[in-house]
Amino acid sequence: MNENKIELYATYGKVMNCGGGGSCGTCIVEIIDGKDLLNERTNTELRYLKKKPESWRLACQTIIVGNKENSGKVVVQILPQWKK
Repeated sequence: MNENKIELYATYGKVMNCGGGGSCGTCIVEIIDGKDLLNERTNTELRYLKKKPESWRLACQTIIVGNKENSGKVVVQILPQWKK
């Protein structure tokens, strides 16, 4: 997302993000489609997202693990906590 210049953080996150270290919880995204192409939630995510929907992930902890036999697209909603 960063490589494609997609704005990932709200105002607070722009100032207080940890730069991808998994220690702040400000890069929450929702996986709309393609969950099967991603790694399982990490221990960091389990801690930060324990009361959030299963579809919510920390972008910095989410890795695409698809391969030639298991490929497709991943659809992501940024800032799902702001969605109405």
